[in-house]
Amino acid sequence: MASMFKKPKRNFRQRVATSDSDEEKNGNQMETVDNLDHIQILPEPKKPKEQKKDKIPKSSSVLSFDHEEGDTTFQLKKSSHSKKLAKQLKKEYEQEKEVESKKVVVKTEKPSRPLTPEQDKHVVEDRIKKLREDLMTMNGDEAAALEDPDSEEEGTFKKMLKRGEIPDATTIHQIRKQRQMARDAGDFMPLDDTVKYENSKSRLVREDDNDKSDDDEDERIDFTTNTGALDRQKMRDNFLRAEHGSDEGSDQEREWEEQQIRMGVSAIQQVSSSNDLLNMDQDSQSMPDAMYNNGYLGIKPFPGDAVMAQVPRRLPLSATENITLDGLIKRLKERLSTMDEVHRVHRQEADKLEHDMEDSKDSIVTCEASVPRLEERFKFFQEMRGYVRDLVECLNEKVPVINALETRMHNALRNRAAKFASRRQQDIQDQCHTYMTSKAPVVVDNEDQARQRRIAEREARRARRRRAREGKSISGHHEGLSSDDEENQSEITKFNQERDEIIQKAGYVFEDVVDDFSDTGCIRERFASWKAGYGDTYREAYIGLCLPKLVNPFVRLQLIAWNPLEENSKDIEEMPWFDSLLFFGFQEDEALDREDDDVKLLPAIVDKIILPKVACLVETAWDPLSTSQSCRLVNLVQKILRDYPTVNAKSKNVQALLRALVLRMKKALDDDVFMPLYQKTVLENRNSGSSVFFHRQSWTCIKLLGSILSWHSVVATKVLQGLALDGLLNRYIMLALQTAPFNQETLVKCQAIVSTLPKSWFEGLSDDKTIPQLENLCRFLVYAAQLLDKATETASDTQRRELRDQKKNINKLLVNIHALEHALKLS
Repeated sequence: MASMFKKPKRNFRQRVATSDSDEEKNGNQMETVDNLDHIQILPEPKKPKEQKKDKIPKSSSVLSFDHEEGDTTFQLKKSSHSKKLAKQLKKEYEQEKEVESKKVVVKTEKPSRPLTPEQDKHVVEDRIKKLREDLMTMNGDEAAALEDPDSEEEGTFKKMLKRGEIPDATTIHQIRKQRQMARDAGDFMPLDDTVKYENSKSRLVREDDNDKSDDDEDERIDFTTNTGALDRQKMRDNFLRAEHGSDEGSDQEREWEEQQIRMGVSAIQQVSSSNDLLNMDQDSQSMPDAMYNNGYLGIKPFPGDAVMAQVPRRLPLSATENITLDGLIKRLKERLSTMDEVHRVHRQEADKLEHDMEDSKDSIVTCEASVPRLEERFKFFQEMRGYVRDLVECLNEKVPVINALETRMHNALRNRAAKFASRRQQDIQDQCHTYMTSKAPVVVDNEDQARQRRIAEREARRARRRRAREGKSISGHHEGLSSDDEENQSEITKFNQERDEIIQKAGYVFEDVVDDFSDTGCIRERFASWKAGYGDTYREAYIGLCLPKLVNPFVRLQLIAWNPLEENSKDIEEMPWFDSLLFFGFQEDEALDREDDDVKLLPAIVDKIILPKVACLVETAWDPLSTSQSCRLVNLVQKILRDYPTVNAKSKNVQALLRALVLRMKKALDDDVFMPLYQKTVLENRNSGSSVFFHRQSWTCIKLLGSILSWHSVVATKVLQGLALDGLLNRYIMLALQTAPFNQETLVKCQAIVSTLPKSWFEGLSDDKTIPQLENLCRFLVYAAQLLDKATETASDTQRRELRDQKKNINKLLVNIHALEHALKLS
């Protein structure tokens, strides 16, 4: 059964029986030839003993060369085949000789440069390889039938072999059947063909009954002799020897061998020259320097030249192309233009490099000159970074202590204010309980005893205030207008001791810290020097926005004992922190930049520190029933809004302060306002206790009305009218006016009410009517004028003049509140 793989090539090289060194040398050469294009060299097997009788040399081969392997000869052997096969082989030989004679025409050229021994060795090996491939093509095997494009099964078989697949039995059977049919029909089939697998480890095998490669599984080269191919070669040699004789055949064989050698050498030189030219055009960067030095090209391009990559590639010249002088001149001109373009680009690059070198030299000089300045700058910023880091760490340690002291002071103020409010509310309850009946109260239990004690203390305080007013000659005072915020000596001493202790501890907060980290003046100088020396980095670091937060602990520490509600409170502009930061960032020889953040330093401190402090005092210490506290607080807030334009209604801290004010006034309306109701007969006796209590509470309400309306320039008009007019005037005061008999004291109360109303409320009114919340007051005044008219009819002349003056005052009040419609009716 024939093998399904292609037969190995029949050209064998047999080693001459020489010494061990010769065998090793020949073996190495066989291995070198075997590596060229994966050609498989199969040594000839040992001959049987019968062949020795025919005097056949032990070492023989079909074809050998005299190159590094000793003397080799051609050997022909008589064949026992029929004359028909001999004639067919002769015809085939003549046809092949005609084809080869045409190929010999190829022109051979000497290399343009001398070859080194290493290169000469490779050239000889390439020639041998080419010649062997030609011989193998001429002495082909029947396996070449697989490359017949007309056979579908054989084409499929070839593709399967290239992919590395093993055909099945059916495909092999079809191929063999087709071969046999072709032999019977007498069709021409090549005798040899080589199929080379893409894998370098694959072997060249031939289809032969005696092929033993099927059993080879370790991918090793099989050096067994293909006896079938050797017999056919011997048949051919015997035929030539018998036809032309021994001597003549030897001459022809030598001539044929020389022709094959010349053909191989010419083909190798042509391929080598074409490849050199093609590689030179395709990749000038990778060309070895020796090609330029040995005459292949006249000029060597620069490595990495981008322009050479854009030169159009030229195909290698054909061996049969006629070279003319014009063509050479044209190509030289093209090459010259390309070199000129390359030279121009390189010149531009050189000019650019020279310019860059000049710039680099200038930069070096500039940098060397700026080294001292940069060293000083670096040293300054290193010191500034360390200073700021130490300052922040110091403040992180001290801020909790400052917060604790500030909270302690606020708690003390809150407790004292709560004590005053509780005592006032308790006094109102005691008086209300006392004057519910005309009879004197009877002491029956401990609660009455405590009430009596509180009454005695209250009356003592009133007597002291009365004597104080008499000593100051204060006129126009009414009972109920005083705040009643007096304290006994023990309470005053206790509060002063606690406040002094807090102030003392506040002075010890930065006792263990050097002045650079505890004095606002030193801190200012540090940052002022930064701004003066390196203003650009100062602005880029947004120090102007960070300074208010940085000095926050120092300002708050100095404001711990600050209470603007007290009489002798120090102004914020007289404090040390204000003086040290007043002219921060200001230079005498420079124009004032209003966009500079340092100019806004003090307004920012007022906004972020002072206003929250004031809001806290409003919640904890402000008493709206105290006229003096209300006046001081109103003056402070108005001054801040007037002197610091950046503090406006859009500020969150301003809005928080206004909310605190409104909430505190609402709380006063709910907790501190009380108006008792008595019959007119009871109130006609002005000296009675009930009448005194009634008028005291009515004047207290009028005082609170004035305190609330004093915020008309700060609090919104709508909010303020709701608190003062709806919540206090119409709800409590008008009730008291309507309950009491109308007299001169009632008219004085009305005048006091009208005097507290802001005039700005009536400036924008276009009609003759006043604001809606004052309609009750207007109707009461009209009613009082009517009563005066009736009293005039029965009064004496002196009384009539008094009543007439009272009526005129009522008209003035109506005009002042823009109630012109009511004033016209009275006139």
